[in-house]
Amino acid sequence: MKMRHLMVGAAIAVMGAGPVMAEIAALGSTQRGGTSQIGRALAAAISENSDIQMRPQELANTADYMPLVNAGELEFGISNVVQLTYAVNGTGMSEGRPLPDLQMVATLMPFRTSYIVRADSEYQSIEDLKGARAPLFADGALGDFVTRGYLATEGMTPDDMQGVQVPNFPRMWASFAEGSTDVTIVVVGAANSREFDATFGIRYIGYDDSAESLAAMQEWLPQSYFTALDADSGIPGIDGPTNVVAYDYTLFASADAPEDMVYRATKALFEATPGLLETGGPVWAGFSTDVMSKDVGVAYHPGAMKFYEEMGMWER
Repeated sequence: MKMRHLMVGAAIAVMGAGPVMAEIAALGSTQRGGTSQIGRALAAAISENSDIQMRPQELANTADYMPLVNAGELEFGISNVVQLTYAVNGTGMSEGRPLPDLQMVATLMPFRTSYIVRADSEYQSIEDLKGARAPLFADGALGDFVTRGYLATEGMTPDDMQGVQVPNFPRMWASFAEGSTDVTIVVVGAANSREFDATFGIRYIGYDDSAESLAAMQEWLPQSYFTALDADSGIPGIDGPTNVVAYDYTLFASADAPEDMVYRATKALFEATPGLLETGGPVWAGFSTDVMSKDVGVAYHPGAMKFYEEMGMWER
């Protein structure tokens, strides 16, 4: 089914005024974790700064809603640039299943991720995780690529750990909370990582940031990089210098989304930036209007390009 452009109107005011109209747009997001947190903040910011009412449509995994955006059943979606690049090109975790109608709207913030363990855990490094009870995903899933990318920094593979099969990220987090795994993947500073810390204490596992480790990680997570955090970051579980993994997060749209709608959403996001930085929490650290039009190797939607051209932010 192609995109539905729903219009909802308020009651007609007296004195002959016309109806107040708000255009509804759906934003593909997840039910839990950092993506859910980003999606809800993003939808609220765009809704508050435009006449678009953006509503998160939350599914278990990014891979569940990307095809819906590609088909025009949802107007917008969010994901990390690694997954978006694979999806558009039909490579990597999307091998043979290209979604060519996903188009960039904006680069958001560096999406910082890492393994965490309980604060009293014996595991101190990636190399120490040999033999640990670790979540394992189906071949080709996002979690599988992230896991392989993390482990590749030390020349390891999932076979080096005691795998606990999980179907998705929510189940992975539940396994960690109940103690059936020793380690889990989180978005740095996300709400669930803070909940873990409040319950039993956590510690982030750091990465070797050598050129060799980076190249090995990028075999699985192209465009990823390392970023350093310290105790003064204010992030629970970061008690000293710690290198975590980062890759840019993106807002994208269906090629079928109306140009004017995407233009207005892009403009609203630009105008909402100060509020997002103030209230969005640690997940939004690093977001700036300067990076919104960044070239990430995926085509931009014409509506977004129009806004960036008007703002003098489009250099290609």
